[in-house]
Amino acid sequence: MNILHVAAGLQETCGVSRFVVECARAQQRAGHQVVIVTSMTCGYPVDDLDVRISDTPQKIDISPDIVHLHSIWNQYVHAMAAWSRSHGTPYLVSPHGTLTPWALRYKWWKKIPALLLYQYHDLAKARAFHVTMPAEEKDLRRLRLHQPVTVAPLGIEIPPEEKRSQGDNTPRDLLFLGRLHPVKNLDGLLHAWARLPSSRRCGWRLIFAGPDDVGYQQELVSLARRLDLPVADLTPILPFGKKQIHGGQEVPLEWYQNQLRNRTEQIIFTGAVYGEAKSWLYRHARFFILPSHSENFGDVILTALANGVPAIATIGTPWQCLPKAQCGWWIEPTPEALADTLAQAMTMPPGQYAAWGVNARALAARDFSWQRTADTLLEAYRKIVPAGRPE
Repeated sequence: MNILHVAAGLQETCGVSRFVVECARAQQRAGHQVVIVTSMTCGYPVDDLDVRISDTPQKIDISPDIVHLHSIWNQYVHAMAAWSRSHGTPYLVSPHGTLTPWALRYKWWKKIPALLLYQYHDLAKARAFHVTMPAEEKDLRRLRLHQPVTVAPLGIEIPPEEKRSQGDNTPRDLLFLGRLHPVKNLDGLLHAWARLPSSRRCGWRLIFAGPDDVGYQQELVSLARRLDLPVADLTPILPFGKKQIHGGQEVPLEWYQNQLRNRTEQIIFTGAVYGEAKSWLYRHARFFILPSHSENFGDVILTALANGVPAIATIGTPWQCLPKAQCGWWIEPTPEALADTLAQAMTMPPGQYAAWGVNARALAARDFSWQRTADTLLEAYRKIVPAGRPE
């Protein structure tokens, strides 16, 4: 089968990008011809894939059997939806959380005109939809979109188990990793942190690792200072700028290790992290936190679990399995609930912590596989590809 994936851009810090790339890899391993069309890669390592970079994707010379569109609310994906219809090629849409109630309310004055002008038509003409969690199907049905829906989550490669140092002199870091955006409710997390007694916060750090989005980082830095929280912003002293569209240098792991080794500030902003540095931050963290108002999946939670890191997630995310699996919390996205859960995490007995780490890896290994996701999507494609097309 000739498969075309379409995404407006690929970035290592974006869960949608990781889904596109890893799913394409798994489908390619299964023997299918797979192409990704995008406007940029920002240095994302995709040398093993057929990635076509173009600002005008509708001019790409390709004849796919199926087009898989990722995310909405942008002209890039819209152009390929229109191209698919004009060529009689069926297409499937993955909203990736862009139709949740929170997402629809955010900048609604832009989305309502787009919905009326082109977006709803693109969705209505899709042959099927893909969602990463069952709850996301409700977002489609609220808009009276009745096409078939396939549920296929993100997958993960379980890294080798590594002994985690938990000595009294080890910095105890709580990690948020992802883009810094209002939907992530990071201001609520700072308010929760400020609610904790200073004696409880002593020896602990809250690390924000990820690229600034819409100027939100400066708001967070200013808020931390107003709350009298010691804060360090490493972004002005990063040895390299952000990765460029066609490649670029990564800040080496050793730089982050040296910077964090002796930092005593309670709040630390590292900027975007890539490669070994990102993997090290996951392994180094005591707990992972995703306090979002809304997430269709939250692949950072899955990565944390695969590294044996217990997680705190809010009910705006689809991670209600964490308490049942005894590897995390699923709570309201309020400062009160966050503060209470942080206090529980920071006083967890060592034996319970070790057991939760084992449970976290077991959950990731048991329920999440890229090949399973790719196979599920291939079956969905087969149901909408016209009869007689080659496999």
